[in-house]
Amino acid sequence: MVPELPPTVILAGGLGTRLRPVIAQVPKALAMVAGQPFILHQLAWLHRSGVRLIILCIGYRGEQIADYLGDSTDLDLQIVYSWEDRPLGTAGALAQAAHLLPSEFLVINGDTYTELDLKLLWNAHRSHAATATLAVTTTSDSRAGGGIELAKDGRILSFREKESGAVLVSMGIYAVSRRILKHIPTNRPCSLEKDVFPALPGLYGYQAEVSFIDMGTPADYQALDLYLRSLDNDSLERSSNP
Repeated sequence: MVPELPPTVILAGGLGTRLRPVIAQVPKALAMVAGQPFILHQLAWLHRSGVRLIILCIGYRGEQIADYLGDSTDLDLQIVYSWEDRPLGTAGALAQAAHLLPSEFLVINGDTYTELDLKLLWNAHRSHAATATLAVTTTSDSRAGGGIELAKDGRILSFREKESGAVLVSMGIYAVSRRILKHIPTNRPCSLEKDVFPALPGLYGYQAEVSFIDMGTPADYQALDLYLRSLDNDSLERSSNP
Protein backbone atom coordinates (compact mmCIF):
# COMPACT_ATOMS: atom_id res chain seq x y z
CA MET A 1 0.00 0.00 0.00
CA VAL A 2 1.25 3.49 -0.91
CA PRO A 3 1.69 5.55 2.28
CA GLU A 4 -0.55 8.60 2.41
CA LEU A 5 1.11 11.98 1.97
CA PRO A 6 -0.18 15.31 3.31
CA PRO A 7 -2.60 17.52 1.40
CA THR A 8 -1.18 18.99 -1.79
CA VAL A 9 -1.80 22.51 -3.08
CA ILE A 10 -1.89 22.89 -6.87
CA LEU A 11 -1.29 26.49 -7.96
CA ALA A 12 -3.47 26.67 -11.06
CA GLY A 13 -4.69 30.28 -11.02
CA GLY A 14 -2.21 31.77 -13.48
CA LEU A 15 -3.19 33.56 -16.67
CA GLY A 16 -1.10 31.31 -18.92
CA THR A 17 -0.32 34.27 -21.17
CA ARG A 18 2.52 32.58 -23.06
CA LEU A 19 0.30 29.62 -23.95
CA ARG A 20 -2.61 31.69 -25.27
CA PRO A 21 -1.64 31.09 -28.93
CA VAL A 22 -2.24 27.32 -28.51
CA ILE A 23 -4.88 27.10 -25.74
CA ALA A 24 -6.82 30.35 -26.08
CA GLN A 25 -10.17 29.09 -24.75
CA VAL A 26 -9.16 27.16 -21.62
CA PRO A 27 -6.91 27.59 -18.55
CA LYS A 28 -3.59 25.74 -18.58
CA ALA A 29 -4.93 23.04 -16.28
CA LEU A 30 -7.39 21.97 -18.98
CA ALA A 31 -4.98 22.12 -21.92
CA MET A 32 -5.17 18.83 -23.80
CA VAL A 33 -1.94 16.87 -23.37
CA ALA A 34 -1.57 13.33 -24.73
CA GLY A 35 -5.31 13.05 -25.17
CA GLN A 36 -6.59 14.42 -21.85
CA PRO A 37 -6.58 17.63 -19.80
CA PHE A 38 -3.18 18.26 -18.26
CA ILE A 39 -4.46 18.34 -14.70
CA LEU A 40 -5.53 14.70 -14.97
CA HIS A 41 -1.88 13.76 -15.55
CA GLN A 42 -0.92 15.70 -12.42
CA LEU A 43 -3.70 14.15 -10.35
CA ALA A 44 -2.79 10.63 -11.48
CA TRP A 45 0.84 11.20 -10.44
CA LEU A 46 -0.23 12.62 -7.07
CA HIS A 47 -2.54 9.68 -6.44
CA ARG A 48 0.21 7.18 -7.28
CA SER A 49 2.43 9.04 -4.83
CA GLY A 50 -0.05 8.67 -1.97
CA VAL A 51 -1.78 12.07 -1.97
CA ARG A 52 -5.51 11.94 -1.24
CA LEU A 53 -6.52 15.57 -0.57
CA ILE A 54 -5.99 18.32 -3.17
CA ILE A 55 -6.34 22.03 -2.46
CA LEU A 56 -6.76 23.56 -5.91
CA CYS A 57 -5.99 27.28 -6.17
CA ILE A 58 -7.82 28.62 -9.22
CA GLY A 59 -8.41 32.04 -10.74
CA TYR A 60 -8.34 32.66 -14.48
CA ARG A 61 -11.23 30.70 -15.99
CA GLY A 62 -11.28 28.67 -12.80
CA GLU A 63 -14.96 27.88 -13.17
CA GLN A 64 -14.05 25.64 -16.11
CA ILE A 65 -11.70 23.65 -13.89
CA ALA A 66 -14.23 23.37 -11.06
CA ASP A 67 -17.01 22.34 -13.45
CA TYR A 68 -14.78 19.68 -15.02
CA LEU A 69 -13.43 18.13 -11.81
CA GLY A 70 -16.15 18.77 -9.25
CA ASP A 71 -15.28 17.82 -5.66
CA SER A 72 -13.80 14.43 -6.48
CA THR A 73 -12.63 12.24 -9.33
CA ASP A 74 -12.51 8.55 -10.16
CA LEU A 75 -8.90 8.71 -8.94
CA ASP A 76 -10.05 8.44 -5.32
CA LEU A 77 -9.12 12.04 -4.51
CA GLN A 78 -10.91 14.74 -2.55
CA ILE A 79 -10.65 18.18 -4.14
CA VAL A 80 -11.38 21.50 -2.44
CA TYR A 81 -11.03 24.91 -4.07
CA SER A 82 -9.49 28.24 -3.18
CA TRP A 83 -10.67 31.02 -5.48
CA GLU A 84 -8.72 34.10 -6.55
CA ASP A 85 -10.79 37.07 -7.70
CA ARG A 86 -7.64 38.66 -9.16
CA PRO A 87 -4.17 37.34 -10.04
CA LEU A 88 -2.26 36.90 -6.77
CA GLY A 89 0.93 35.13 -7.83
CA THR A 90 2.11 31.87 -6.31
CA ALA A 91 2.66 33.23 -2.80
CA GLY A 92 -0.50 35.32 -2.80
CA ALA A 93 -2.52 32.27 -3.86
CA LEU A 94 -1.09 30.33 -0.92
CA ALA A 95 -2.03 33.10 1.51
CA GLN A 96 -5.53 33.20 0.01
CA ALA A 97 -5.88 29.47 0.78
CA ALA A 98 -4.68 29.85 4.40
CA HIS A 99 -8.01 28.73 5.88
CA LEU A 100 -7.63 25.38 4.10
CA LEU A 101 -3.99 24.68 4.94
CA PRO A 102 -2.85 22.16 7.60
CA SER A 103 0.36 22.48 9.60
CA GLU A 104 2.41 20.94 6.76
CA PHE A 105 1.59 20.30 3.13
CA LEU A 106 2.98 19.94 -0.39
CA VAL A 107 2.78 22.56 -3.15
CA ILE A 108 3.16 22.11 -6.91
CA ASN A 109 2.94 24.58 -9.75
CA GLY A 110 -0.02 23.96 -12.02
CA ASP A 111 2.13 23.66 -15.13
CA THR A 112 4.80 21.25 -13.81
CA TYR A 113 5.00 17.58 -14.77
CA THR A 114 7.49 15.09 -13.33
CA GLU A 115 7.71 11.60 -11.87
CA LEU A 116 9.48 12.84 -8.73
CA ASP A 117 9.11 10.53 -5.73
CA LEU A 118 7.26 12.86 -3.39
CA LYS A 119 7.87 10.62 -0.38
CA LEU A 120 11.59 11.35 -0.58
CA LEU A 121 10.96 15.11 -0.74
CA TRP A 122 8.59 14.85 2.21
CA ASN A 123 11.04 12.81 4.29
CA ALA A 124 13.85 15.30 3.58
CA HIS A 125 11.61 18.18 4.61
CA ARG A 126 10.65 16.58 7.90
CA SER A 127 14.19 15.49 8.72
CA HIS A 128 15.27 19.16 8.72
CA ALA A 129 12.09 20.49 10.38
CA ALA A 130 12.26 23.00 7.54
CA THR A 131 9.96 25.91 6.86
CA ALA A 132 10.07 24.92 3.19
CA THR A 133 11.97 22.36 1.13
CA LEU A 134 12.30 22.83 -2.61
CA ALA A 135 12.71 19.93 -5.02
CA VAL A 136 15.71 20.79 -7.20
CA THR A 137 17.41 19.02 -10.04
CA THR A 138 20.42 19.48 -12.29
CA THR A 139 20.32 21.56 -15.44
CA SER A 140 22.59 22.36 -18.35
CA ASP A 141 21.16 25.89 -18.68
CA SER A 142 19.74 27.79 -15.70
CA ARG A 143 18.81 30.92 -17.68
CA ALA A 144 15.25 29.72 -18.25
CA GLY A 145 14.50 29.28 -14.53
CA GLY A 146 15.74 30.02 -11.05
CA GLY A 147 19.24 28.75 -10.37
CA ILE A 148 19.95 27.55 -6.83
CA GLU A 149 23.04 26.97 -4.69
CA LEU A 150 22.88 24.29 -1.98
CA ALA A 151 25.08 23.80 1.07
CA LYS A 152 26.29 20.30 1.90
CA ASP A 153 23.58 19.95 4.56
CA GLY A 154 20.87 20.86 2.04
CA ARG A 155 20.33 24.48 3.09
CA ILE A 156 19.69 26.83 0.18
CA LEU A 157 22.46 29.41 0.06
CA SER A 158 21.30 31.62 -2.78
CA PHE A 159 19.01 32.06 -5.76
CA ARG A 160 20.32 33.08 -9.15
CA GLU A 161 17.20 34.07 -11.04
CA LYS A 162 17.60 33.36 -14.76
CA GLU A 163 21.41 33.61 -14.64
CA SER A 164 23.70 31.29 -16.54
CA GLY A 165 26.13 29.02 -14.74
CA ALA A 166 23.94 27.53 -12.02
CA VAL A 167 23.94 23.73 -11.76
CA LEU A 168 20.60 23.30 -9.94
CA VAL A 169 17.13 24.67 -10.61
CA SER A 170 13.84 24.53 -8.76
CA MET A 171 11.27 22.06 -10.11
CA GLY A 172 8.30 24.09 -8.86
CA ILE A 173 7.50 21.45 -6.22
CA TYR A 174 7.76 22.19 -2.50
CA ALA A 175 7.16 20.69 0.94
CA VAL A 176 5.98 23.50 3.19
CA SER A 177 5.20 24.32 6.81
CA ARG A 178 2.31 26.63 7.59
CA ARG A 179 4.91 28.90 9.23
CA ILE A 180 5.60 30.25 5.75
CA LEU A 181 2.40 32.30 5.87
CA LYS A 182 4.04 34.74 8.29
CA HIS A 183 6.55 35.62 5.56
CA ILE A 184 4.10 36.27 2.71
CA PRO A 185 3.29 39.96 2.10
CA THR A 186 -0.40 40.72 2.42
CA ASN A 187 -2.76 42.61 0.14
CA ARG A 188 -0.64 42.37 -2.98
CA PRO A 189 0.33 39.78 -5.58
CA CYS A 190 3.67 38.12 -4.87
CA SER A 191 5.82 35.19 -5.91
CA LEU A 192 7.14 32.38 -3.73
CA GLU A 193 10.49 32.11 -5.49
CA LYS A 194 11.07 35.84 -6.02
CA ASP A 195 9.47 37.48 -2.98
CA VAL A 196 9.37 34.84 -0.23
CA PHE A 197 11.96 32.08 -0.56
CA PRO A 198 15.14 34.25 -0.87
CA ALA A 199 14.72 35.63 2.68
CA LEU A 200 12.90 32.67 4.25
CA PRO A 201 14.50 31.12 7.36
CA GLY A 202 14.67 27.34 7.43
CA LEU A 203 14.81 26.93 3.66
CA TYR A 204 16.24 23.68 2.29
CA GLY A 205 16.57 21.91 -1.03
CA TYR A 206 16.12 18.25 -1.88
CA GLN A 207 18.17 17.26 -4.92
CA ALA A 208 16.38 14.73 -7.13
CA GLU A 209 17.91 12.98 -10.10
CA VAL A 210 14.74 13.20 -12.14
CA SER A 211 13.62 15.43 -15.00
CA PHE A 212 10.63 17.74 -15.15
CA ILE A 213 8.82 19.79 -17.77
CA ASP A 214 7.37 23.21 -17.04
CA MET A 215 4.51 23.57 -19.53
CA GLY A 216 4.88 27.35 -19.69
CA THR A 217 5.57 27.97 -23.37
CA PRO A 218 4.22 26.53 -26.64
CA ALA A 219 7.50 24.68 -27.20
CA ASP A 220 7.43 23.09 -23.73
CA TYR A 221 3.74 22.29 -24.12
CA GLN A 222 4.51 20.38 -27.33
CA ALA A 223 7.50 18.65 -25.69
CA LEU A 224 5.32 17.46 -22.82
CA ASP A 225 2.65 16.19 -25.19
CA LEU A 226 5.24 14.19 -27.14
CA TYR A 227 6.82 12.85 -23.95
CA LEU A 228 3.56 11.60 -22.43
CA ARG A 229 2.47 10.08 -25.74
CA SER A 230 5.77 8.21 -25.88
CA LEU A 231 5.09 6.78 -22.42
CA ASP A 232 1.65 5.62 -23.56
CA ASN A 233 3.19 3.97 -26.62
CA ASP A 234 5.81 2.22 -24.48
CA SER A 235 3.07 0.88 -22.21
CA LEU A 236 1.14 -0.44 -25.18
CA GLU A 237 4.23 -2.17 -26.56
CA ARG A 238 4.97 -3.85 -23.22
CA SER A 239 1.38 -5.07 -22.88
CA SER A 240 1.41 -6.55 -26.39
CA ASN A 241 4.81 -8.22 -25.86
CA PRO A 242 4.64 -9.98 -22.48
